Amino acid sequence: MTWSEAQQHCRDSDKYDDLATFENIGGDAGGGGGGGNGNGNGGGGGGGSGDGSWVDMHSFIILEDFPVWIGLHRDGGTWNWSIGSSEYDNWDQGEPSDSGDCVSISSSEKKMSARNCTIRLPFVCMNDNLILVKENKTWEEALEHCRNLVVPYYYHIRYELVSVQPSDHDYVTSRVIDAETEEVWTGLRFLAGRWLWVNGADMLSSDLPTCPVEVQSCGALPKKDTGSLETRDCTEKRNFLCYQTWF
Repeated sequence: MTWSEAQQHCRDSDKYDDLATFENIGGDAGGGGGGGNGNGNGGGGGGGSGDGSWVDMHSFIILEDFPVWIGLHRDGGTWNWSIGSSEYDNWDQGEPSDSGDCVSISSSEKKMSARNCTIRLPFVCMNDNLILVKENKTWEEALEHCRNLVVPYYYHIRYELVSVQPSDHDYVTSRVIDAETEEVWTGLRFLAGRWLWVNGADMLSSDLPTCPVEVQSCGALPKKDTGSLETRDCTEKRNFLCYQTWF
C-alpha cells in the first residue's frame, strides 16, 4: 500500500489505531537513549513482501530485512508522527533525503529512510499501549509492576512507567482522567542530583525543582491538568501508567 493507504487501513481497523511510532530503546535500535511517550507500538499480522500487506513486527525482525511504512512523515518541512511523538532518529546513511515525505524503517536494522509516499510497501500498525493501572502502589512498586508485565520474549516488547514529554502531555493526560487517585505515578525520578526518566527518555521539563525535598523525589501527573508534573513522596500509593515499547 501507499503511505496514505496504509495509514487509513490502520485507522479503520478495529484492532489498531494508526501507523507505528518507534522509540530509542536499547543499543540495538541505534541513535542513543531517548524515547518519547507511551503512545508506543503494536504489530500487524502476516505479510512481509512488497504487496502492501501489514506485517507482524514481532516475527519479521529476525527473519529478513526489508522496508516497511511507519507513522513518520514530513509536513511543511517538519517531521511529525501520525500519533504521539518520539525522539527516534535512527536514520540510514544519507538520510533523511529529498526522496519523499514519508518514512520507512528496515525490519532488521531499524534504519529509517525518506521515500516517495506513493510507492507501495508493507506497513506496521500500532495500538494505544498506555495502560492505566488502577491499583495503589508506591513508586518503586509501580515501576516493578510495569517491568514485570508478561510479554512473550519473541515480541521484542517491554513495559515501563510512562515518560511524559511536553508534546505528549495532552495525550497522556487524557488517559489519567479515569484514574481512581488524584495523581498517577510516572517514570520521573530524582537520582544522583538530577531528574531523569527511568526509561532513558530526554529530560525536557524545565519547571522541576533543582533541589527537591528529600522524600519528594518521584514524579506524578495530576488528574486535573495543570500543565506540569508534580514531585511527590515515593512511598505514597497511587495509580500509575505503564506503556509498551519496542526494543
